[in-house]
Amino acid sequence: MAKAKKIQPDGWKTTKKERRNYIIGDFGRQLEGYIVTALMSTFLIFQGINLTAIAGVMLAVKIIDAFDDVIFGFLVDRIHITKVRAFEKFTGEGKYLPWYRLTFAFFPVFTALFFCMPMGMSNQAKLVWFVVFYLLYDLTYTMVEVPMNSMIVTLTDNLDERNSLLQTKAILSGMGTILVGMVWTVSISEYIGFSIKSVALVSSVIFFFLMLPLAKGVREHNTVLANVDPEENQKYTFKDMWNCVKTNKYLMILLLGTVITSCLATGGAVGLLVSYYHFGSSLILAIPITISIIPVLIAQMQTKKLCSKFGKLKVFLVTGLIGGFIQLSMYFVGPVFSVCCTLLVLQAPFGNMSNVAKTFFLPDTIEYTRYKTGKDCSGICNSISSFVTKLTTSVSSSLGLFILGLSNYIPVQAESFEDIAAAGIVQPQQALDVMWIIYALIPLVGVLLGVAVMFFYKLKDADVALMAKCNAGEITREECEAQLSNKY
Repeated sequence: MAKAKKIQPDGWKTTKKERRNYIIGDFGRQLEGYIVTALMSTFLIFQGINLTAIAGVMLAVKIIDAFDDVIFGFLVDRIHITKVRAFEKFTGEGKYLPWYRLTFAFFPVFTALFFCMPMGMSNQAKLVWFVVFYLLYDLTYTMVEVPMNSMIVTLTDNLDERNSLLQTKAILSGMGTILVGMVWTVSISEYIGFSIKSVALVSSVIFFFLMLPLAKGVREHNTVLANVDPEENQKYTFKDMWNCVKTNKYLMILLLGTVITSCLATGGAVGLLVSYYHFGSSLILAIPITISIIPVLIAQMQTKKLCSKFGKLKVFLVTGLIGGFIQLSMYFVGPVFSVCCTLLVLQAPFGNMSNVAKTFFLPDTIEYTRYKTGKDCSGICNSISSFVTKLTTSVSSSLGLFILGLSNYIPVQAESFEDIAAAGIVQPQQALDVMWIIYALIPLVGVLLGVAVMFFYKLKDADVALMAKCNAGEITREECEAQLSNKY
């Protein structure tokens, strides 16, 4: 008997192949960026660079990068790159996808070069290397992430389809970072001893090929903003860009919550050190991660359904608070592995569900701004979001390294934890206590404050759905205004 062909959901615009290519491409992009997030702090600590110096340089680099992000976001919105004769053969059709096709290959190249810092260089030369290649990594990160994330608006105007794509992306990214992170941790552990550089180089090659299908097999279906003056829509100046940013008050609330939570997410900077020095092995914290994989996957797969029933804001707030209070218990228990393992397993589903729900907010704020201003502004909104994500990741790493540098932590030059084990250096108790604060207490404060900020987010899901239909031309502006629950 022939197997029944799955019917395309009503109102969905993308094909199954397009959704698959988009999700796989984004998966490769997410993991490519995660190499630096996961390994940079440990890599720099192994290089033996002064921790307080690298923390200061990292923040200075982010200030420079702020200008790159804003300028690129403006250019993506303003310039239809398909009309530039020099690029038309390479870019294909669309609004944001052509930018991705033109730039995505640079990202893995400069990520790999960042980790090629020679061990034998002086500290000053290492700082220069860090500045140059971190800026190039950051710039290419923006050039890929902005069109990638902006594309969610132009792929379809159907909110159910968007949220389905966002949830699948978040689940795949969450599972991928867990599994890939474990592979990296095992590879550089004292039991195997691969260098961080070799791990980063091999990973970058793999992630390039994951990003490739998006460039070749996806089409944008919602590139025209309807119910606006066509001539006005063609004009897009810095003043228009500023007006879009100023109008998007809900994005500002979302980003403020992100800034607080992510800046204080210092645990990642010392996670491997905590595992090694507190629990005796760089691999031991992989145990709660492994145990929680199935519960986390189940929780993530239910997020869209719960958001449809209760609203994405309620799901985000409730799961975020539950996860935060479980982490509070872990801090006060202290580094007792059996208890910490249990609490980490309990916290993981709630934390991951909150993260998935949070991905649904950004396209909503962009849809609202397009409706209010009549301008295609996905590029600038996503570039600001990209900048905030990268800035806060750097700030959390800088803060973690800076605080650890203020303790009496003993630095060790090494390529992997195998070298650390061979050196046999025991860290003082004060350094161990500071590590625990960086790992368990500071991130907890960030989670609770970030959730508190989102209580001020008042953009309703049903109203966003109406705005999306208006922006796509499915209903008129008058029909939309008549059905909105609030005066926005």
